[in-house]
Amino acid sequence: MKLKRVLKNKYLFENGLNIGLNNEIINKYDLKKREELSQEEYLQVLELAALSTSYYYLAKRDYTKKEIYNKLLQKYWEKIPVSKVILKLEKSGYINDKEFAISYIKNRKCGRKKIEYELKMKGITSEILEEVLEFYEEDEELEELNRAWEKLGNKDEQKKIASLMRKGFSYGDIKKVIAKKREE
Repeated sequence: MKLKRVLKNKYLFENGLNIGLNNEIINKYDLKKREELSQEEYLQVLELAALSTSYYYLAKRDYTKKEIYNKLLQKYWEKIPVSKVILKLEKSGYINDKEFAISYIKNRKCGRKKIEYELKMKGITSEILEEVLEFYEEDEELEELNRAWEKLGNKDEQKKIASLMRKGFSYGDIKKVIAKKREE
């Protein structure tokens, strides 16, 4: 695999991949003096670069396995090194879909349906989803629904209901809150 140095730490590979590499990788493979890498070395360079990038991403926020995989694949193009990085991150505990889902549920201010949908979109499996939704307490959802209802103020009741349903609250729970409000 031919490579060309574009800038100080930026390299362009013959397949069109243009990535920045840290000094550790450049020195390890002596890239300043070389113009070609074997396929095996190319994959090793990508794996080290992807690992370094993944640490950078994970320092900013938590990611699910699917999110970090897609993000790295988009940047480095090769599935094998990216998959190896994902396995390393899982083994070392940097990514954990179950812990991510629990944290996500505790920090969201919306209904159960919306949380389920968002977690599925982030790549959380159905098994993990069933397991972690036990942490989602119905009482807290009703309290949050009550706060959201109050926040909507004096709007038309049907508009409030539609707004709350878009936030993932069930129609039955909304009706419970309305009935409670009418009793007061």
